[in-house]
Amino acid sequence: MEKPTLKQRLDSFAKFLWNGETKQLLGRGGRSWAEIGLFYLVYYACLAGFFAATIAVFYQTIDSHHPKLQGDSSLLKGNPGMGFKPMPDIDTTLVRSTRNPELKKHIKAMTKSITDVLEDYEIDTLDNTDCGGIDETRPNAKTSCRFNYTALTKNCNAGNNFGMDDNQPCVLLKLNKIYGWSPQVWDSSEIDKVPKEIRSSYTPDRIWVYCHGENPADEDNIGHGQIEYYPMQGFPLAFYPYQKQQDYRSPLVFVQFRNVTRNLGLMVECKAFAKNIEVDQTDKQGSVHFELLNDP
Repeated sequence: MEKPTLKQRLDSFAKFLWNGETKQLLGRGGRSWAEIGLFYLVYYACLAGFFAATIAVFYQTIDSHHPKLQGDSSLLKGNPGMGFKPMPDIDTTLVRSTRNPELKKHIKAMTKSITDVLEDYEIDTLDNTDCGGIDETRPNAKTSCRFNYTALTKNCNAGNNFGMDDNQPCVLLKLNKIYGWSPQVWDSSEIDKVPKEIRSSYTPDRIWVYCHGENPADEDNIGHGQIEYYPMQGFPLAFYPYQKQQDYRSPLVFVQFRNVTRNLGLMVECKAFAKNIEVDQTDKQGSVHFELLNDP
């Protein structure tokens, strides 16, 4: 059988596109195209209507002011985790301070990691409440607490590169926000139940924070007596619970390590203490881990 020539193939394809004799386009007549067009119009209209109905039902289950899942049903299971800065590289948890001018780029990355978080805290708003004298939670508050940015950055600020080039590094701590979660603290009659790390200075006005070396050798070289916390050693109760208040800013704590042994990599853990905070380093709940290195 003789193969069709190129011209015959082109003629055949052109005839398929439009057949002038039968008045067919792509092998279909006008009636056939009208029927199939009507079918797909109805088909996709039904699909769009079904999709719109499911979205409408979905939005009926959502409250614009309250998350659907709270407490133990939420992703965080009602137990806040803790984060820290500087962390310019997600692949490492090493906080390194140095006076070496060759590592200036590294120090710049460290400080930028912190300043990116602080940018939102520099702006004060008149709608916030001064909670300086409030030592308890505010479950019915409609406004958020005004954060004391000046006290936070008194000794840890961009002016001194957050202690990174003075071998007195500052680490910024923050608890995750959980809607409606309120810390439960020990009162004065439960002093024997307060964790021993904070018992000597404990007051029931905050979620206490305590940083320490993870191992005995780390503890010996961390200069434990010279760890400073700004503006206080913990997160004030007045900032809780978070209920989507306007301009809400989570409280922050700067931890400054003033006398860490140099040229040694130390493992550090910072914990948050409250009755209803479970500390689990594996699941990163209620605590944070990082390495600390002071170069000459």
